[in-house]
Amino acid sequence: MEISWKTLTWILSLIMASSEFYSDHRLSYSSQEEFLTYLEHYQLTIPIRVDQNGAFLSFTVKNDKHSRRRRSMDLLDPQQAVSKLFFKLSAYGKHFHLNLTLNTNFVSKHFTVEYWGKDGPQWKHDFLDNCHYTGYLQDQHSTTKVALSNCVGLHGIIATEDEEYFIEPLKNTTEDSKHFSYENGHPHVIYKKSTLQQQHIYDHSHCGVSDLTGSGKPWWLNKTSSFPSLPPINDTHIHHRKRRSVSTERFVETLVVADKMMVGYHGRKDIEHYILSVMNIVRLPNFIVTPV
Repeated sequence: MEISWKTLTWILSLIMASSEFYSDHRLSYSSQEEFLTYLEHYQLTIPIRVDQNGAFLSFTVKNDKHSRRRRSMDLLDPQQAVSKLFFKLSAYGKHFHLNLTLNTNFVSKHFTVEYWGKDGPQWKHDFLDNCHYTGYLQDQHSTTKVALSNCVGLHGIIATEDEEYFIEPLKNTTEDSKHFSYENGHPHVIYKKSTLQQQHIYDHSHCGVSDLTGSGKPWWLNKTSSFPSLPPINDTHIHHRKRRSVSTERFVETLVVADKMMVGYHGRKDIEHYILSVMNIVRLPNFIVTPV
């Protein structure tokens, strides 16, 4: 059964102790640098903005329309949000021509971001940057899926028939965007999902919260674990239900919490963009998420 899921409300609680927080630059750059050491292989690429036919337009790929708005506003301002974008990039001997459409149904008008400290809530807002897109590779609509955010550069996933590619801005050259020149392009890191080391996933994906069992494996891989036994089915008491529609829209109210470690990894100014970029990926139809 294919079910269309639509997010009703997100509340991103960013938990941090500001007095113990280091500079955004150090944490963001060093964390990405450390993460890259765990990858078996990755490449650097410089994406460019192009038109529908692939003709070059600009090296600027980050959102520059200042389209931050309140979610309570139902209508998009066409002067602020770019509804259609095209990008090109090359990696692993392939050329990718991205056809992207603004994700206008990304979150509900009740979307809220809350910042919490040691003493409870510090402040909150209901603003959202219109920089989250979904789409496909040009001329490959039925066989590819793309979910990218260009809030601070291209951040997301490109899924083809034979591989899934993650892409993100290279932090050391984009951390201070006000002093970065786009004349020669905006370097990005791209790597294959298949090259992620399993040991890295198990050891570094839980952000201080352990899901490991005594065997040192995640609980879902523990052979000794089992589901509660169910009572035997009595055929005489089975009630046949009428088949419902095979396509039903559901609404999911989602609470996403970023702890101090996660904020430290990505930097306070980028954490909201990062979380929403991940959720934009999760909303891809039939996409199976792997912790990284």
